[in-house]
Amino acid sequence: MKRRTPLSLEDAVFQTHAVLGDAGVETVTGKSARLVRAWSDPDDDAHNIPLFQALRLDRAMVARRETPLILTAYRADLRAAAGAASGITDPVARLADAMTEMGDLAGELRRASCPTGDGGRQITPEEARAILRALTDLRGVLDALERDVVAALPTGPRPVGVAS
Repeated sequence: MKRRTPLSLEDAVFQTHAVLGDAGVETVTGKSARLVRAWSDPDDDAHNIPLFQALRLDRAMVARRETPLILTAYRADLRAAAGAASGITDPVARLADAMTEMGDLAGELRRASCPTGDGGRQITPEEARAILRALTDLRGVLDALERDVVAALPTGPRPVGVAS
Protein backbone atom coordinates (compact mmCIF):
# COMPACT_ATOMS: atom_id res chain seq x y z
CA MET A 1 0.00 0.00 0.00
CA LYS A 2 1.24 3.46 -0.92
CA ARG A 3 2.01 5.83 1.95
CA ARG A 4 0.06 9.05 2.05
CA THR A 5 0.86 12.05 4.20
CA PRO A 6 -1.60 12.24 7.13
CA LEU A 7 -4.15 15.05 6.72
CA SER A 8 -3.29 15.34 3.02
CA LEU A 9 -6.00 15.56 0.38
CA GLU A 10 -4.89 12.22 -1.05
CA ASP A 11 -5.11 10.54 2.35
CA ALA A 12 -8.57 12.02 2.90
CA VAL A 13 -9.80 10.72 -0.47
CA PHE A 14 -8.27 7.31 0.27
CA GLN A 15 -9.93 7.08 3.69
CA THR A 16 -13.26 8.35 2.34
CA HIS A 17 -13.11 5.67 -0.36
CA ALA A 18 -12.47 3.06 2.33
CA VAL A 19 -15.56 4.18 4.27
CA LEU A 20 -17.91 4.49 1.29
CA GLY A 21 -16.59 1.50 -0.65
CA ASP A 22 -16.28 1.13 -4.42
CA ALA A 23 -20.03 1.14 -5.07
CA GLY A 24 -20.52 4.13 -2.77
CA VAL A 25 -17.92 6.34 -4.44
CA GLU A 26 -19.20 5.36 -7.88
CA THR A 27 -22.75 6.30 -6.91
CA VAL A 28 -21.71 9.59 -5.30
CA THR A 29 -19.31 10.77 -8.00
CA GLY A 30 -20.68 9.10 -11.12
CA LYS A 31 -17.07 8.03 -11.79
CA SER A 32 -15.32 4.69 -11.55
CA ALA A 33 -13.80 3.49 -8.30
CA ARG A 34 -10.52 3.20 -10.21
CA LEU A 35 -10.56 6.94 -10.99
CA VAL A 36 -11.37 7.76 -7.35
CA ARG A 37 -8.37 5.62 -6.33
CA ALA A 38 -6.25 7.65 -8.78
CA TRP A 39 -7.41 10.84 -7.03
CA SER A 40 -5.90 9.43 -3.82
CA ASP A 41 -2.52 8.69 -5.41
CA PRO A 42 0.02 11.32 -4.32
CA ASP A 43 2.29 10.40 -7.25
CA ASP A 44 -0.38 10.81 -9.95
CA ASP A 45 -0.42 14.48 -10.94
CA ALA A 46 -2.62 13.73 -13.95
CA HIS A 47 -5.60 12.84 -11.76
CA ASN A 48 -6.45 15.51 -9.19
CA ILE A 49 -9.88 15.47 -7.58
CA PRO A 50 -12.19 18.22 -8.85
CA LEU A 51 -13.59 20.43 -6.08
CA PHE A 52 -17.22 19.52 -6.82
CA GLN A 53 -16.34 15.82 -6.49
CA ALA A 54 -14.59 16.46 -3.17
CA LEU A 55 -17.75 18.20 -1.95
CA ARG A 56 -19.88 15.26 -3.09
CA LEU A 57 -17.69 12.79 -1.23
CA ASP A 58 -17.72 14.86 1.97
CA ARG A 59 -21.50 15.29 1.73
CA ALA A 60 -21.81 11.51 1.48
CA MET A 61 -19.66 11.16 4.61
CA VAL A 62 -21.83 13.66 6.50
CA ALA A 63 -24.96 11.80 5.37
CA ARG A 64 -23.45 8.66 6.93
CA ARG A 65 -22.74 10.63 10.11
CA GLU A 66 -19.00 10.38 9.45
CA THR A 67 -16.36 13.11 9.63
CA PRO A 68 -15.92 14.96 6.30
CA LEU A 69 -12.28 13.97 5.86
CA ILE A 70 -11.58 16.07 2.77
CA LEU A 71 -12.76 19.22 4.57
CA THR A 72 -10.58 18.28 7.55
CA ALA A 73 -7.53 17.94 5.27
CA TYR A 74 -8.35 21.21 3.54
CA ARG A 75 -8.65 23.07 6.85
CA ALA A 76 -5.33 21.65 8.04
CA ASP A 77 -3.66 22.77 4.82
CA LEU A 78 -5.09 26.29 5.07
CA ARG A 79 -4.05 26.62 8.71
CA ALA A 80 -0.52 25.59 7.85
CA ALA A 81 -0.42 28.09 4.98
CA ALA A 82 -1.77 30.91 7.16
CA GLY A 83 0.72 30.15 9.89
CA ALA A 84 3.61 30.06 7.45
CA ALA A 85 2.53 33.30 5.80
CA SER A 86 2.46 35.51 8.86
CA GLY A 87 2.92 33.55 12.03
CA ILE A 88 0.36 35.89 13.60
CA THR A 89 -3.34 36.08 12.80
CA ASP A 90 -5.92 38.65 13.83
CA PRO A 91 -7.31 37.37 17.16
CA VAL A 92 -10.90 38.03 16.06
CA ALA A 93 -10.40 35.92 12.94
CA ARG A 94 -8.81 33.20 15.06
CA LEU A 95 -11.78 33.36 17.44
CA ALA A 96 -14.07 32.75 14.46
CA ASP A 97 -11.96 29.67 13.64
CA ALA A 98 -12.32 28.50 17.25
CA MET A 99 -16.07 28.92 17.06
CA THR A 100 -16.16 26.81 13.89
CA GLU A 101 -14.12 24.12 15.60
CA MET A 102 -16.42 24.28 18.64
CA GLY A 103 -19.37 23.74 16.30
CA ASP A 104 -17.62 20.71 14.81
CA LEU A 105 -17.01 19.34 18.31
CA ALA A 106 -20.66 19.92 19.24
CA GLY A 107 -21.73 18.06 16.10
CA GLU A 108 -19.54 15.07 16.96
CA LEU A 109 -20.89 15.00 20.51
CA ARG A 110 -24.48 15.20 19.26
CA ARG A 111 -23.88 12.33 16.83
CA ALA A 112 -22.24 10.23 19.53
CA SER A 113 -25.04 10.76 22.04
CA CYS A 114 -27.91 10.28 19.59
CA PRO A 115 -30.11 7.37 20.75
CA THR A 116 -30.49 6.16 17.15
CA GLY A 117 -26.72 6.26 16.49
CA ASP A 118 -24.36 3.32 16.14
CA GLY A 119 -23.97 2.79 19.88
CA GLY A 120 -27.16 4.43 21.04
CA ARG A 121 -26.30 6.81 23.86
CA GLN A 122 -23.07 4.85 24.48
CA ILE A 123 -20.06 6.35 22.67
CA THR A 124 -18.46 3.89 20.25
CA PRO A 125 -14.68 3.79 19.66
CA GLU A 126 -15.12 5.44 16.23
CA GLU A 127 -17.28 8.19 17.74
CA ALA A 128 -14.69 8.70 20.49
CA ARG A 129 -11.95 9.07 17.85
CA ALA A 130 -14.03 11.69 16.02
CA ILE A 131 -14.67 13.60 19.28
CA LEU A 132 -11.00 13.48 20.25
CA ARG A 133 -9.98 14.62 16.74
CA ALA A 134 -12.39 17.58 17.04
CA LEU A 135 -11.02 18.39 20.51
CA THR A 136 -7.47 18.32 19.18
CA ASP A 137 -8.43 20.68 16.35
CA LEU A 138 -10.16 23.05 18.79
CA ARG A 139 -7.21 22.95 21.20
CA GLY A 140 -4.82 23.81 18.35
CA VAL A 141 -6.89 26.84 17.36
CA LEU A 142 -7.21 28.01 20.98
CA ASP A 143 -3.45 27.67 21.50
CA ALA A 144 -2.88 29.70 18.33
CA LEU A 145 -5.37 32.33 19.58
CA GLU A 146 -3.38 32.64 22.80
CA ARG A 147 -0.15 33.09 20.82
CA ASP A 148 -1.82 35.73 18.63
CA VAL A 149 -3.02 37.71 21.66
CA VAL A 150 0.38 37.53 23.35
CA ALA A 151 2.08 38.58 20.10
CA ALA A 152 -0.27 41.58 19.87
CA LEU A 153 0.86 42.94 23.25
CA PRO A 154 2.95 46.11 23.04
CA THR A 155 6.61 45.34 23.56
CA GLY A 156 7.66 48.74 24.92
CA PRO A 157 7.87 49.71 28.59
CA ARG A 158 4.57 49.39 30.42
CA PRO A 159 3.23 52.31 32.42
CA VAL A 160 3.57 51.93 36.15
CA GLY A 161 0.45 52.54 38.18
CA VAL A 162 0.78 55.17 40.93
CA ALA A 163 -1.14 54.69 44.14
CA SER A 164 -3.17 57.72 45.12
